[in-house]
Amino acid sequence: MTTDGPSEATAKGCPTSPSLLWPRLGTLGVCTLGASSLIGAAAAHADTTANPASSADPDTSLQEVTVTGVRPLVQDKLPENLQNIPQTVTVVPEEVIEQQSDTRLEQALQNVPGITLNAGEGAARGDTVNIRGFSAFNDFFLDGIRDAAVYTRDSFDLQSVEVLKGPSAVLFGRGSTGGAINQVSKAPLLAPLDVFTSDFGTNDLFRGTADVNVPFAADDAFRVNAMGESSSVADRDFVENRRWGLAPAISFGIGAQDTLTLAYLHQQEDDRPDTGIPFVDGRPAPVPIGTDYGLATDRTTSNVDIATALYKHDFTSSVSIANTLRYAHYDFDYRFDAPNFGSVADGGQGPPVPGVPLDDILVGRDAPDSSGIQTNIDDQLDLSARFNTGFVTHDFVGGVEYSRQTSDLGRYVNPFNTNNNWVPETPLLGPNPFEALPGIQPLSSYQDTTAYVYSAYATDTIGFTPYLDLLAGARYDEFSADYDQLSVPSDALLHLSHVDRLGSPRAALEFKPTPTQTYYVFYGTSFDPSAEALTLTTKTADLGPVKAETYEAGAKNTLLDGGLILSGAVFQTTVDNAQTNDPENPNITLLEGNQRVDGLELGATGHITRQWEITAGYTYLDGRTIASGTPAYVGKALPNVARDEIDLWTEYRISRHWEFGFGGNWFTHRYGDSGEQAYIPGYTVANAMVSYRPTEDLTLQLNGFNLLNKYYYLSPYYTSASENHVLPGPGRSGSLTIRLAL
Repeated sequence: MTTDGPSEATAKGCPTSPSLLWPRLGTLGVCTLGASSLIGAAAAHADTTANPASSADPDTSLQEVTVTGVRPLVQDKLPENLQNIPQTVTVVPEEVIEQQSDTRLEQALQNVPGITLNAGEGAARGDTVNIRGFSAFNDFFLDGIRDAAVYTRDSFDLQSVEVLKGPSAVLFGRGSTGGAINQVSKAPLLAPLDVFTSDFGTNDLFRGTADVNVPFAADDAFRVNAMGESSSVADRDFVENRRWGLAPAISFGIGAQDTLTLAYLHQQEDDRPDTGIPFVDGRPAPVPIGTDYGLATDRTTSNVDIATALYKHDFTSSVSIANTLRYAHYDFDYRFDAPNFGSVADGGQGPPVPGVPLDDILVGRDAPDSSGIQTNIDDQLDLSARFNTGFVTHDFVGGVEYSRQTSDLGRYVNPFNTNNNWVPETPLLGPNPFEALPGIQPLSSYQDTTAYVYSAYATDTIGFTPYLDLLAGARYDEFSADYDQLSVPSDALLHLSHVDRLGSPRAALEFKPTPTQTYYVFYGTSFDPSAEALTLTTKTADLGPVKAETYEAGAKNTLLDGGLILSGAVFQTTVDNAQTNDPENPNITLLEGNQRVDGLELGATGHITRQWEITAGYTYLDGRTIASGTPAYVGKALPNVARDEIDLWTEYRISRHWEFGFGGNWFTHRYGDSGEQAYIPGYTVANAMVSYRPTEDLTLQLNGFNLLNKYYYLSPYYTSASENHVLPGPGRSGSLTIRLAL
C-alpha cells in the first residue's frame, strides 16, 4: 500500500516477506506490508513513536514507527492481539479508509460483514446501523466512551474503526445487543508529519483535509486534523452536504511512565437530507432514482464539541492505570418532510391499494421535526495488570465508570398528524419539492432527561498452560433516568423516572494448540434499559431492561507463514424478553417478545503475497421473531437483515509507483418491516481504485464507485404501510484525490 508519511511507514528491521508479520501483531511495531490492516491500531493511550527514514526508497529505507490511536479497545480493554481475542472483532484501519476514499464512518462500516444501514426519522438521527440483526443506534463509541447518536460522523480524524460483534455489556454497559463500534482517534506522533489532501468528485465533491504533527520535545507532540467538504449524492443531486471539522490533540510524555493526552473534536454539518422513496405494493416505488419527495426548505444541522483528557501511569511494565475524562456537547436541529401516505381520516388517501395505477397515487409530507441539545460527562478509571499465581498467568483489566447524560429535546407541531394535506399532496410519479410551507411550526412538547450511570467491571484472562486460557468477567451497572415532558398547548407536565441495577457476566475458553491456531467458545450478555435513548413513556417507565445473550464458537488461524489470518464463527443471539404490545390491549407494552439470530461469519485478512493484500468477510444471518404480541410477526424475519452478505476489498501493489484496488458488497434481499410486507431487493455494488505516486511526496488516487451503476436500496425506515421510506444507494460516481505528504 502507499506510504504517505511516518504514520504509515515500515518498521526498522521489518521483515521483507509476510512470514514474519504475524509474530509482530499485538506488539508496538507495525509493518508497512499490511500488518496495520490486520490489527488496525496496535497499542493504547497515544503511545506512539517514530524516527525519520534515511532514504527515499520506501522498499529499502526503513524506519521505526509505532502507529496507535488515542484509545483503541484492542490492546486496551481487550489486551490480546486479534488472533487471541475469543470473540469476533473486525478492525477497519486508516489505510483501507484512505484507499476506498471513505469520508463517512458509515462508508467505512460497509467493510464489516453483518452490518446494515438504517434510515432515520423523528428520534432516529445521525448514523444508525444494525449489527447482526439488532439495532446499534446507541452503540457508537469514540475512544472507548459512548458517543451520542445525533450526528453523521466524518472519518477525517479516525486512525481505525473497531467493531466488536455480539453482546458486550462487560465492556460497554448498556446496549451492544448485536455489537459495538469504537472509533479510534488519531494521536500525536514523535515524528514530523504533514499530509494534505484535496478531493474532487462527480457528485459535486469538493473536500480538503490536513493532518499535521509537530514534535516539540523529546516525548511531547502536537497533532491537528482539519476537514472541510461540500458535496451531493450521485443521482440524488438534491441532497446537499456541507461540513467542516477540527481535531487538535497534544500529548506529553509519549512512551514515558506518565502520559497525558488532551484531545478535542469539533464537527459541524449543515445538510439538505435525503427523505427517500416510499414503498408501494410492498416494494420501493418504481420511480427514477432522482425523485425527490422532500421539500427544498428541508435542513438538518448539528454542532458537535468533544473534549477528552487521558492520563496513563505505568507503575511497572506489567501494571498501569489510566483515567479518561470527557465532556461532550451535541447541538442539533432537524427540519425535514418525509413521504407519508397518511390516513383517510386525516385528509389523506391512505396506503395505496394494490393495483392502483401509479399516476393516481398521491404522497403527503410528514414533518417529524425536532431540535435539542445533549451533553455527556464521562469519567473512566481503568487498571491493567499482568501477573502470575504459581504456574497460572493472569491478564487483568478492571475499572469504574461514572457518567451523567442530559437531553433537552424540543418537538415541533406536526400538522400532518391531523391534516395530511397541510402541504398539498404531490404525485408519486412527479413530486414537487418546491411546495411552500404554510409557516414555521411552534413547539408541541419539550422533553428534559437526566441520566446517571455508575459502573464497575473486571475481566481476567487466566492462562493455565500455553495452550489453554479462560476468560472470566463481570460488570455491575446502575442506570437511572429522570424524564420530564411539557406539553406546550395544554401546559401539562409529565414526570417519569426509572432505575435499573443489574450485573452482566462474560466468559470464554480458548484452546491454542500452536502459535498460529486459536479455537474458542464465548458467552456474553447485554441489556437495554427503558431509557436507553434518554426518553421514557408511560408504557415503558415501569418496564425492566431488555436482555440478550449470545453463544459463539470460533476459530482463527494464520497461513502463509503468518501473512494471512482466516477466521470463522458460528453464533446464536437471543433476546427473550423483547418489548412487544399486549395482544389484548395495544396501549400496554410487555416484555414478552422473543427474537433470535443464528449466524455464521467468515473472514480473511492480510497478505496473499507481499504485494497483494485482501480484506474479505461473509455472514449468514437467520434472524426471526419467535414470540410477539402481534401474531403476524411470529416466525417472520427480523427487519433489515440480509440472510447472506459478502464484503470484499483487495489491493495490489504493481510497483513502487502504481497500486490497484477492487472490491464491493453483495447482499441478498431484506425486509423493511417485522411482518415481511416491505421487500427490499438484494444487490451487488462494485468499486475500484487506482493510485499513482510520481514522487515520494505526491500521490494521485482515482476511485470509482458503483461501477455498474446499480439502482439499489441501502437504508430502510418502516413503521406502517402509510409511514415508510427507503434511501437509494448512490449512483455511479468517481473521485480524484491529490495527497501531498511533506
